[in-house]
Amino acid sequence: YSAASSLRFSPGNSFTAKTLLKVNETASLTEIKTAYRSLAKVYHPDASESDGRDFMEIHKAYATLADPTTRAIYDSTLVTRRRRVHAGAMGRAGRVYTTTRRWETDQCW
Repeated sequence: YSAASSLRFSPGNSFTAKTLLKVNETASLTEIKTAYRSLAKVYHPDASESDGRDFMEIHKAYATLADPTTRAIYDSTLVTRRRRVHAGAMGRAGRVYTTTRRWETDQCW
């Protein structure tokens, strides 16, 4: 799969660890491990002519999703990121609005 070199698992990127490993949002640990092993066979530097960056990205995604604590933190940051993207689409271009309302913003001045 040649497009994997363009996939980079990083906080500023739109790709998530789950899309990088090609698993769904509710994937179990067994499904994540199976996906990781199948991708590792393809992208490991010993098995391919790559420089290993793709494998390191795949391994970083697996390490994030395999640990329950890290996965919970990661999932909560995804929810926050989605909320901001949704709120930004509702506001003017270039400005991000939160979807939560507070009493300060509900006041009519």
